[in-house]
Amino acid sequence: MVEDKSFNRTDLLNTFGGLPDRLMRSIPNFVLEKNRGAREEYLEQLAFYDIEKWSPEKRPFLRLPDTPPPFQIGAGSVDGFETIKYPSRYEPANPALADEYRRHAANLDSYLALWRSRPDSRRPLVLCIHGFLMGQPRRAEAMFKVRSLLARGLDVALYVQPFHWKRAGRDWRQLFINRNDAPLTIETIAQDIHDLHAAVLLLRNMGYEKIGAIGASLGGYAAALYAAAGPAVDFIFTVVPAIDLSAYLQPRAGGFSFKIDDLVRRHTRRALEVVSPLTYFPRYDVNKMALVMHGGDKICDPRFTRQWVERWKIPNVVEVVGGHWLYFDHRVRGKTWYGWLERMGFTT
Repeated sequence: MVEDKSFNRTDLLNTFGGLPDRLMRSIPNFVLEKNRGAREEYLEQLAFYDIEKWSPEKRPFLRLPDTPPPFQIGAGSVDGFETIKYPSRYEPANPALADEYRRHAANLDSYLALWRSRPDSRRPLVLCIHGFLMGQPRRAEAMFKVRSLLARGLDVALYVQPFHWKRAGRDWRQLFINRNDAPLTIETIAQDIHDLHAAVLLLRNMGYEKIGAIGASLGGYAAALYAAAGPAVDFIFTVVPAIDLSAYLQPRAGGFSFKIDDLVRRHTRRALEVVSPLTYFPRYDVNKMALVMHGGDKICDPRFTRQWVERWKIPNVVEVVGGHWLYFDHRVRGKTWYGWLERMGFTT
């Protein structure tokens, strides 16, 4: 009997590629604000988001704006891109969190960074959705290879997710994936999808007729939820998408003024279902969706990605060997992405 060495090699490379991920998985408590609220109040907040209270048809939790927002374009191009600012207009689903939500004033505005060939350009546009803590335009420019896309005849925009870049407020605090405040995180995720759709409507209003979205990591999570809410883009491409955030959002001792027990953990898991792509079915043509996943990813667990692919019956899937950051088959990722742009009619 011949041993399957190719399988063993893949398994080994996935394990090796996932080693850096294990070092980066833990979010230290010092970057999170301690929750000083009362236990019963916190449980009541979590209960508000119980999935049984929401219906995609009758009472959707993920709400999209109907009209494009007003916006301002910064004076002149800065470092090769223009900054577009627009109000979020999102209102928390839970009125009890309205004051806490508005306390973060910088997050009440949304931003796009726009790279275009000329001020009146209306070329096909790629809308990039960045990963966790990767919202600075310069980082995104490198990550999404913006210059290469411009050279291929495309314009590029970066959608800045809540609590990133100019929306962060305090650079040393991290408020998006906040295990010390799951209710506010749930509202932030809903705001994210709302503001992302507003960005698409804004770009359509500027005259862009062809818009495709690419989301990486946390941006892939946003793209997946957007596909469940009813997007207005011509394609959705995700790279190492985060599909389930529950492992990062489980409450831990020291982050609260009360003791964490099984009841708090159960209510947290239940509440997070309302913002899980695995809860929903697509409101989008899955033939216009594609994804690249990494088999050894320890940041965005591929087991959840496979569940999502199976549940939604997504046909265009490529799996690369390696972890979230350290991966192999680099040419496969690039070939898949640029081939997808051609297939969708964005390049020739």
